[in-house]
Amino acid sequence: MKALNTLRVLPLFSNVTDEDADLLSRNSHIRSCKKGEFLFMHGDEITHFYIICRGVMQIFRETPDGHEITNDLFIAGDNVNVEEIISKQSIHTMNAKAVEDTSILEIPISWLKSNFNKLDHIAAILIADISQRLHNVQIEAEHQSTMSATQIVACYLQRLCILYNFDPKGFDLPYSKTLIASRLRIELETFSRTLKNLKEQGIIVSGSHVSFTDVEKATKFACESCSMSEDCTAHNYLHTRLKKSI
Repeated sequence: MKALNTLRVLPLFSNVTDEDADLLSRNSHIRSCKKGEFLFMHGDEITHFYIICRGVMQIFRETPDGHEITNDLFIAGDNVNVEEIISKQSIHTMNAKAVEDTSILEIPISWLKSNFNKLDHIAAILIADISQRLHNVQIEAEHQSTMSATQIVACYLQRLCILYNFDPKGFDLPYSKTLIASRLRIELETFSRTLKNLKEQGIIVSGSHVSFTDVEKATKFACESCSMSEDCTAHNYLHTRLKKSI
Protein backbone atom coordinates (compact mmCIF):
# COMPACT_ATOMS: atom_id res chain seq x y z
CA MET A 1 0.00 0.00 0.00
CA LYS A 2 2.85 2.39 0.82
CA ALA A 3 4.41 1.93 -2.63
CA LEU A 4 0.99 2.39 -4.29
CA ASN A 5 0.37 5.67 -2.44
CA THR A 6 3.84 6.89 -3.43
CA LEU A 7 3.28 5.99 -7.08
CA ARG A 8 0.22 8.22 -7.22
CA VAL A 9 2.19 11.41 -6.51
CA LEU A 10 5.21 10.77 -8.77
CA PRO A 11 5.03 12.66 -12.11
CA LEU A 12 6.23 9.61 -14.05
CA PHE A 13 3.18 7.61 -12.95
CA SER A 14 0.60 10.39 -12.71
CA ASN A 15 -1.44 9.14 -15.70
CA VAL A 16 -1.18 5.37 -15.28
CA THR A 17 -4.33 3.33 -14.94
CA ASP A 18 -5.36 1.81 -11.61
CA GLU A 19 -4.42 -1.61 -13.01
CA ASP A 20 -0.92 -0.47 -14.03
CA ALA A 21 -0.41 1.35 -10.73
CA ASP A 22 -1.30 -1.81 -8.85
CA LEU A 23 1.05 -3.88 -11.03
CA LEU A 24 3.91 -1.43 -10.44
CA SER A 25 3.33 -1.18 -6.70
CA ARG A 26 3.44 -4.97 -6.34
CA ASN A 27 6.80 -5.04 -8.09
CA SER A 28 8.48 -2.04 -6.48
CA HIS A 29 9.91 -1.14 -3.12
CA ILE A 30 10.53 2.05 -1.16
CA ARG A 31 14.13 2.32 0.03
CA SER A 32 15.60 4.81 2.49
CA CYS A 33 19.08 6.33 2.27
CA LYS A 34 20.47 8.38 5.15
CA LYS A 35 22.45 11.53 4.41
CA GLY A 36 25.85 10.48 3.05
CA GLU A 37 24.74 6.94 2.29
CA PHE A 38 25.35 5.49 -1.19
CA LEU A 39 22.43 4.27 -3.27
CA PHE A 40 24.98 2.57 -5.50
CA MET A 41 28.71 2.87 -6.22
CA HIS A 42 30.85 2.76 -9.34
CA GLY A 43 31.32 -0.91 -10.17
CA ASP A 44 28.14 -2.16 -8.49
CA GLU A 45 25.84 -4.35 -10.57
CA ILE A 46 22.91 -2.52 -12.19
CA THR A 47 19.75 -4.07 -10.77
CA HIS A 48 17.08 -1.39 -10.26
CA PHE A 49 15.50 1.72 -11.73
CA TYR A 50 15.32 4.48 -9.10
CA ILE A 51 12.91 7.40 -8.66
CA ILE A 52 13.33 9.90 -5.83
CA CYS A 53 10.29 10.33 -3.59
CA ARG A 54 11.89 12.71 -1.08
CA GLY A 55 15.34 14.23 -0.65
CA VAL A 56 18.31 14.96 -2.92
CA MET A 57 20.70 12.57 -4.69
CA GLN A 58 24.13 13.43 -6.09
CA ILE A 59 25.45 11.50 -9.10
CA PHE A 60 29.23 11.78 -9.34
CA ARG A 61 32.56 10.32 -10.32
CA GLU A 62 35.68 10.36 -8.19
CA THR A 63 39.01 11.43 -9.68
CA PRO A 64 42.23 9.49 -8.91
CA ASP A 65 43.23 12.24 -6.42
CA GLY A 66 39.92 11.91 -4.55
CA HIS A 67 37.96 14.88 -5.92
CA GLU A 68 34.27 14.50 -6.72
CA ILE A 69 33.05 15.50 -10.18
CA THR A 70 29.27 15.91 -9.99
CA ASN A 71 27.43 14.70 -13.07
CA ASP A 72 23.92 15.57 -11.90
CA LEU A 73 21.72 16.43 -8.93
CA PHE A 74 18.22 15.04 -8.52
CA ILE A 75 15.32 15.91 -6.21
CA ALA A 76 11.83 14.50 -5.54
CA GLY A 77 10.11 13.37 -8.72
CA ASP A 78 13.35 12.85 -10.67
CA ASN A 79 14.49 9.44 -11.84
CA VAL A 80 18.14 8.69 -11.16
CA ASN A 81 19.25 6.27 -13.86
CA VAL A 82 16.82 6.04 -16.76
CA GLU A 83 19.66 5.58 -19.28
CA GLU A 84 20.76 2.38 -17.52
CA ILE A 85 17.49 0.68 -18.47
CA ILE A 86 18.71 0.41 -22.06
CA SER A 87 22.45 0.41 -21.39
CA LYS A 88 24.58 -2.56 -22.42
CA GLN A 89 26.66 -1.94 -19.29
CA SER A 90 26.04 -4.38 -16.46
CA ILE A 91 27.65 -2.20 -13.78
CA HIS A 92 27.16 1.39 -12.64
CA THR A 93 29.76 3.79 -14.05
CA MET A 94 29.05 6.47 -11.42
CA ASN A 95 28.25 6.83 -7.74
CA ALA A 96 24.89 7.92 -6.31
CA LYS A 97 24.95 9.42 -2.81
CA ALA A 98 22.19 10.95 -0.68
CA VAL A 99 22.79 14.65 -0.02
CA GLU A 100 20.15 14.53 2.72
CA ASP A 101 17.88 11.81 4.11
CA THR A 102 16.24 10.45 0.98
CA SER A 103 13.54 7.92 0.10
CA ILE A 104 13.58 6.17 -3.27
CA LEU A 105 11.14 4.00 -5.17
CA GLU A 106 13.10 1.15 -6.75
CA ILE A 107 11.86 -1.13 -9.52
CA PRO A 108 13.83 -4.18 -10.76
CA ILE A 109 15.09 -3.34 -14.26
CA SER A 110 14.72 -6.95 -15.43
CA TRP A 111 11.03 -6.90 -14.47
CA LEU A 112 10.51 -3.47 -16.03
CA LYS A 113 12.00 -4.57 -19.37
CA SER A 114 9.90 -7.72 -19.50
CA ASN A 115 6.70 -5.73 -18.83
CA PHE A 116 7.22 -2.74 -21.13
CA ASN A 117 4.55 -4.12 -23.47
CA LYS A 118 2.05 -3.73 -20.62
CA LEU A 119 3.34 -0.29 -19.66
CA ASP A 120 3.64 1.40 -23.05
CA HIS A 121 2.70 4.84 -21.65
CA ILE A 122 5.58 4.71 -19.17
CA ALA A 123 7.99 3.35 -21.79
CA ALA A 124 7.25 6.34 -24.02
CA ILE A 125 7.94 8.78 -21.17
CA LEU A 126 11.23 7.04 -20.33
CA ILE A 127 12.39 7.18 -23.96
CA ALA A 128 11.56 10.91 -24.08
CA ASP A 129 13.52 11.43 -20.86
CA ILE A 130 16.57 9.65 -22.27
CA SER A 131 16.37 11.81 -25.40
CA GLN A 132 16.17 14.99 -23.30
CA ARG A 133 19.18 13.99 -21.21
CA LEU A 134 21.25 13.40 -24.35
CA HIS A 135 20.18 16.80 -25.65
CA ASN A 136 21.20 18.42 -22.36
CA VAL A 137 24.66 16.86 -22.64
CA GLN A 138 25.06 18.47 -26.09
CA ILE A 139 23.97 21.85 -24.76
CA GLU A 140 26.33 21.73 -21.79
CA ALA A 141 29.27 20.75 -24.00
CA GLU A 142 28.64 23.81 -26.15
CA HIS A 143 28.26 26.06 -23.11
CA GLN A 144 31.61 24.99 -21.69
CA SER A 145 33.36 26.15 -24.86
CA THR A 146 31.39 29.30 -25.72
CA MET A 147 30.14 30.86 -22.46
CA SER A 148 31.71 32.55 -19.46
CA ALA A 149 31.35 31.06 -15.99
CA THR A 150 28.82 33.78 -15.08
CA GLN A 151 26.73 32.98 -18.16
CA ILE A 152 26.81 29.26 -17.36
CA VAL A 153 25.53 29.93 -13.83
CA ALA A 154 22.82 32.30 -15.12
CA CYS A 155 21.69 29.64 -17.59
CA TYR A 156 21.60 27.00 -14.85
CA LEU A 157 19.45 29.21 -12.60
CA GLN A 158 17.05 29.69 -15.52
CA ARG A 159 16.82 25.94 -16.03
CA LEU A 160 16.05 25.38 -12.36
CA CYS A 161 12.90 27.46 -12.83
CA ILE A 162 11.53 25.15 -15.51
CA LEU A 163 12.87 21.91 -14.03
CA TYR A 164 11.20 22.44 -10.66
CA ASN A 165 8.49 24.98 -11.52
CA PHE A 166 10.18 27.68 -9.45
CA ASP A 167 8.95 31.26 -9.59
CA PRO A 168 11.81 33.33 -11.06
CA LYS A 169 10.75 36.24 -8.85
CA GLY A 170 12.05 34.29 -5.87
CA PHE A 171 13.04 30.72 -5.01
CA ASP A 172 15.47 28.83 -2.78
CA LEU A 173 18.26 26.72 -4.27
CA PRO A 174 17.33 23.03 -3.93
CA TYR A 175 20.91 22.06 -3.03
CA SER A 176 24.12 23.63 -1.78
CA LYS A 177 26.29 26.06 -3.74
CA THR A 178 29.20 23.64 -3.39
CA LEU A 179 27.24 20.93 -5.20
CA ILE A 180 26.06 23.36 -7.89
CA ALA A 181 29.64 24.52 -8.51
CA SER A 182 30.74 20.90 -8.85
CA ARG A 183 27.79 20.17 -11.14
CA LEU A 184 28.77 23.08 -13.41
CA ARG A 185 32.51 22.15 -13.41
CA ILE A 186 33.38 25.51 -11.81
CA GLU A 187 35.78 26.05 -8.92
CA LEU A 188 33.93 27.16 -5.79
CA GLU A 189 35.88 30.43 -5.57
CA THR A 190 35.04 31.23 -9.20
CA PHE A 191 31.41 30.27 -8.59
CA SER A 192 31.20 32.73 -5.66
CA ARG A 193 32.52 35.51 -7.91
CA THR A 194 29.91 34.74 -10.56
CA LEU A 195 27.12 35.18 -8.02
CA LYS A 196 28.33 38.72 -7.33
CA ASN A 197 28.55 39.43 -11.06
CA LEU A 198 24.98 38.23 -11.61
CA LYS A 199 23.55 41.25 -9.78
CA GLU A 200 24.55 43.43 -12.74
CA GLN A 201 22.69 41.03 -15.05
CA GLY A 202 19.32 41.08 -13.29
CA ILE A 203 19.78 38.16 -10.88
CA ILE A 204 20.30 38.52 -7.14
CA VAL A 205 21.54 35.59 -5.06
CA SER A 206 21.41 36.17 -1.31
CA GLY A 207 22.39 33.12 0.69
CA SER A 208 20.39 30.31 -0.91
CA HIS A 209 17.65 32.63 -2.21
CA VAL A 210 17.53 33.57 -5.90
CA SER A 211 15.44 36.28 -7.54
CA PHE A 212 15.33 37.46 -11.15
CA THR A 213 14.95 41.22 -10.81
CA ASP A 214 15.23 41.86 -14.57
CA VAL A 215 14.16 38.77 -16.53
CA GLU A 216 14.77 40.33 -19.94
CA LYS A 217 18.30 41.42 -19.08
CA ALA A 218 19.10 38.09 -17.39
CA THR A 219 17.88 35.93 -20.27
CA LYS A 220 19.64 38.08 -22.86
CA PHE A 221 22.90 37.79 -20.93
CA ALA A 222 22.60 34.04 -20.33
CA CYS A 223 21.51 33.15 -23.85
CA GLU A 224 23.41 35.51 -26.15
CA SER A 225 26.24 32.99 -26.72
CA CYS A 226 24.03 29.89 -27.03
CA SER A 227 23.10 28.59 -30.49
CA MET A 228 20.19 26.60 -29.02
CA SER A 229 18.43 29.36 -27.06
CA GLU A 230 15.45 29.59 -29.45
CA ASP A 231 14.71 25.92 -28.82
CA CYS A 232 15.40 26.11 -25.07
CA THR A 233 12.41 25.39 -22.81
CA ALA A 234 13.77 27.52 -19.96
CA HIS A 235 14.53 30.48 -22.25
CA ASN A 236 11.06 30.39 -23.83
CA TYR A 237 9.37 29.88 -20.46
CA LEU A 238 10.93 33.01 -18.98
CA HIS A 239 10.16 35.05 -22.07
CA THR A 240 6.52 33.94 -21.90
CA ARG A 241 6.35 35.04 -18.25
CA LEU A 242 7.93 38.35 -19.21
CA LYS A 243 5.30 39.03 -21.90
CA LYS A 244 2.48 38.20 -19.48
CA SER A 245 3.84 40.65 -16.92
CA ILE A 246 3.89 43.55 -19.37
